[in-house]
Amino acid sequence: MTTAHKTKVLYIAGWGRSGSTIIDNILGEIDGFFSGGEVHYLWERGLVEGRKCGCGRRLTECPVWSRVLERLATDEIAASASPAQVVRWQRESVRVRHSFGLVRVTRDRVRLNESLDLYTRLLGATYAAIAEVTGARVIVDSSKRPSEASALHLVPGISPYAVHLVRDPRAVAYSWHRRKAHLDRGAPTEMRRHGTVASTLSWTLWNSAIEMVRRSGHFESMRLRYEDFVGDPKRSIEAIVDMVGEETSSLPFVDETTVRLSGNHTISGNPSRFSTGDMPVRADDDWIRKQSLRDRMIATSLAAPLLHRYGYRLRPRQPAGSVQAL
Repeated sequence: MTTAHKTKVLYIAGWGRSGSTIIDNILGEIDGFFSGGEVHYLWERGLVEGRKCGCGRRLTECPVWSRVLERLATDEIAASASPAQVVRWQRESVRVRHSFGLVRVTRDRVRLNESLDLYTRLLGATYAAIAEVTGARVIVDSSKRPSEASALHLVPGISPYAVHLVRDPRAVAYSWHRRKAHLDRGAPTEMRRHGTVASTLSWTLWNSAIEMVRRSGHFESMRLRYEDFVGDPKRSIEAIVDMVGEETSSLPFVDETTVRLSGNHTISGNPSRFSTGDMPVRADDDWIRKQSLRDRMIATSLAAPLLHRYGYRLRPRQPAGSVQAL
């Protein structure tokens, strides 16, 4: 269904702390790909809060995003809406709870929901501006949100693809416990943390919603487990690139498990997006040794209905293969 005049958008969907940042950054090193980071937060975190791009500058000073914003200024919707207004459209139309309804909305009925209509048209204009400025054939958007993945078929001018990224919920819960510093603000602040119950319930909800989106058949998609990615990162990236119909000849791997990152222009995401140079891709498996039995049991119980579906054991074992700092 891809046509020459449409920009390919590769959306990475999944609950946080599952490896989306490093996958986004690796893909951004490939010829024809642009690593956009969490494009959903362009307006809230980038323009309202003034957070930094992956290049270390504010978005309005970034050589890429400043030009994207200039192009957007010529768009009727973008020119008439403040960043705060765009955030209101997002909250009114693409919150996670909207995921199940959005998948049933058709293009000819989207105009019945003003906020959804305006936001999806603005998102289409944003992807078009990114493609025009960067020359990219594929824009990687690692916003992760199932609701936005559910609305991709309503965004004009794009050919959407999706990667459903899954990680063991006990590892995810342990990662959300860790203290991490924001590196994209003027002064260091601590990133938001989630407790084991909150993380695992969200893991279950988000993955269930993403499964529903994939079953809709609105676009081509694949599932990728974090554990399989770190076990064979090169083959995992090749599979993603193949899915979107691009060449795998320019992958940025130094060897089978080491990737060379030259820098990016990502919006939001894990602090690891500021890392450059040769990066070994290996499993972050501290949780197996350090997670408390109580937290392990809580996460296992709450996620039990989906554990088997994704190939996770009730009693996790040390993985054979060994991206850090998730």
